[in-house]
Amino acid sequence: MSQNQQQSATTPPNQAEITLLQRRTELHDLQQECNTCRQEIETDWQFCAHCGVRLATHCPGCGNPLPPAGAQSCPSCGLAIPQVGIETAPE
Repeated sequence: MSQNQQQSATTPPNQAEITLLQRRTELHDLQQECNTCRQEIETDWQFCAHCGVRLATHCPGCGNPLPPAGAQSCPSCGLAIPQVGIETAPE
């Protein structure tokens, strides 16, 4: 490793690098993506429109944590939880 590489590895980030990292974080906050399929999603989606995985972690009705996937309703307020499954085409 050259002396310049060693020096850059040990020096703290400069203001430009810090600003770039902050802007990257802000952009990521605006553009959310599904953790499963990495496709762009909307902030209000309960399920990914691309792969069907459940995105919501809290009930939109009462704000309490949702039960595991497959539950029919919120155990706190009774709000129905949509069920998403793979639909097969008729034969």
